[in-house]
Order: sequence, then C-alpha cells, then structure tokens
Amino acid sequence: MSRKLRSMKPRKVNRGAFEEQKQREENKTQNQRALLFILPLVMIAILAVGIFFGYKFYVNSVSELNPVAPSEFAQDDTVSDNPMFLRAVNSGSKIDADFVPETVECCGIQIDKCAADSLQKMVDDAAQNGFDLIVRGGYTSYEDLDTQYREAVDDYRDSSKSSLIMAEAHVKKETPPAGENELQTGLVVYLTVKTDGKFADTAAYSWLMRHSVDYGFVLRYPDQENAGGMSYSSHLFRYIGRTHAYKMRALNMDFDEYLAYLAAQ
Repeated sequence: MSRKLRSMKPRKVNRGAFEEQKQREENKTQNQRALLFILPLVMIAILAVGIFFGYKFYVNSVSELNPVAPSEFAQDDTVSDNPMFLRAVNSGSKIDADFVPETVECCGIQIDKCAADSLQKMVDDAAQNGFDLIVRGGYTSYEDLDTQYREAVDDYRDSSKSSLIMAEAHVKKETPPAGENELQTGLVVYLTVKTDGKFADTAAYSWLMRHSVDYGFVLRYPDQENAGGMSYSSHLFRYIGRTHAYKMRALNMDFDEYLAYLAAQ
C-alpha cells in the first residue's frame, strides 16, 4: 500500500480526551447557569440591606427631628389670647392699625406673653450648646413698621432709580408694609449670631432648624415663596407652640400650608 493511501486511514480517537473536554463544557454550562441564578439573589440581598439601613437612618432622623410621638399631638400645650396666634398676616389678611398684643420683655425685645418662656429657654439651651443667639427683633408697632417700610422703599428707589411701584413690589417681599407684617403679632422674632457670612450657613442656624420645634418655634418663611409672597428668610421664626410645630414638621408643611390644612379639617 502506498504512503498516500496509508495517510488516508482514519485516525484513532482518544475517547478519554473527548470525555474530558465534554465534561469541562458541561461544568462551564452549569457554572454559568448557577451564576445566573445566584446573581439576582445577591442583588436582591444587597438591595434589602440597603433598604433596611436606609429605613433605620430615616427612622433615626425623624425621631431626632420629631421626638414627640404622634399620639401626643392631641394635647395642645399652648393657650393664647392673641387672635393672630394661628393666622397668617399678608396683603390678603391685614392687621388693624390699633391692634396691640399683650407682650412682655424677653431677651431684650417685646414678645407675646405666651411665647416668652419658650424663647428664653431656647436661647439658654442654644448657649449651653455653644451658640450665642442674638434676638434682634420682636413685636413692632404699626407706626414703627410703617416708618421702616417707607424708609426701605425710599432707599431702594434712590439706589436703583426705579419707580415707586417697582420699589414697593421689591421691598414688600422682605419688609412688608404696616398691617401686612407679622412682627405686629408679637409672635415673630428675628434671630441671628455674630458671623462674617450668612446666618443660614452657621452651625447655630442648623441647630435651630433641628430644635426650634422643641420650643414651639418654626421658620416662618422657608426657602420658597410662600402664599403671602414673602421671600425666604433664615432669621424670622414664629411661635406656634410645640404641638403645632411638631405637626407642621411631621406633615412637612410651611405655616401657610399648615393653616390651609387646619382649615380643611
């Protein structure tokens, strides 16, 4: 038989090597299937752990910000003879020129009698935590508010060379005219600290945002334009009592929204 014919004879297959290759492929397929099964379980487990710790963080945050249980909301801690106690004051809800609340002196200002003790305690507790709050404003009479407003309008007109209408529209968002200014209620205070920057960037402000509700105070004009058209102010806090303050925080509402919520009940 020639060399060419011999080379055409079928070669003997190594069945051991074939079986080994087949087994490797089967093992690879099984591993891929196992991975496709295990991977979703691992992702679900990671998601569950994230949700668990996220929920714990949320509960701890809410507990710290709102230490009073909802069941305690029903017991109102505040009694006030001030008819402005739960009333927004703005261009659509004005105060008469002869309205004067019953005030007492506290922290160097005049404030409604129902809020004085809470203000004093808040200032004292802030000091114990290293924050020297300065109370610069409280109750202001109709006459004084009228003077402040007119001076602010005149100053803005001089600096901007704008018309009276434009000046008034600009000024009233930060310094409302008499009759539309909540400082006349005796329930609003102006708080600040000694700082070279913005009060809102200080640790004292962060402390107030966390703890002011514990004393019945809420930020009156938060970082959004409220129903009365006032601009955001980090300085103005209004007393509404602990019960209402806790409710406002639990409902994540500002004062105007909270009043609308109460009216709908």
